[in-house]
Formats: sequence, C-alpha cells, structure tokens
Amino acid sequence: MRVICDTAVLIGLAKIGKFNLLEKLYEKIYIPWGVYNEVVVRGRSRPGAEEIDQAKWVGRIKVKDRTAVNLLVSEFGQGESEALVLGKQLKADWLILDDARARTAAISAGFRIIGLAGILLLAKKRNLIQDIRPLF
Repeated sequence: MRVICDTAVLIGLAKIGKFNLLEKLYEKIYIPWGVYNEVVVRGRSRPGAEEIDQAKWVGRIKVKDRTAVNLLVSEFGQGESEALVLGKQLKADWLILDDARARTAAISAGFRIIGLAGILLLAKKRNLIQDIRPLF
C-alpha cells in the first residue's frame, strides 16, 4: 500500500506523542521532499522534526512534475501541492491530509483520504490507543 502524508498530520501526531501510529497502521509512508524541508530543515527543533528525520519507515521522494506543483501552489501550500502531485506520481492508495481544500482536491482526483482525526479513530479501532480524548 502506498501512503503519502502531508505536513500537518505529521506535526500533529508528533505534538501528542503518537507519531509512531503511522508506522503501526501503514508500515511505511512517503513524504515529498518539500514536506521534509518544511518540517525537518526549516522546522528544526519543532515538533515532528526529529521524529521524521530518524524514522526509517518514512520514505522521502522527490516530486518529478514541478510544473504541476507550481500550478497548485497558488491554491495550496507547498506541502499539500507536493503531496497531491506525489500521490499521482506513485499511484498512491491513500493521502493523509488535514487541509480541507487539499482534501477536496484529493477526492476529486480519485484518492482515498484520511486526516489526523481519522488516524486516531483508526488507531483506537485497532486497539493501538485506548482513548482519544486525553490526547488533546
């Protein structure tokens, strides 16, 4: 299964100490280099930076179609734009996104989507966490 993740969910899970849920649920996820740069390089010492940098189960992939990314950046952030284009490039099964407009675009493009709340609900359903409320 190919799963592409955007910035917001990575940071959100890191903030609540549940970054590892992505590995437990999906084994491996992919992020575009733009997301890596946003979280790890520019976000050094912020939530998610260390987790992403050290996670061997997070694959970093360069988006090939820069023209498509540049067209989308006027509508979405860099991370969302690269995630949408990388999803197409890798023929992803899932896109993990929280931005409402990016989610709408992903659905229109035929992707299955899930966000932070969905990840937590899925983790609870699979008994990976006991309760969601204490996490916030």
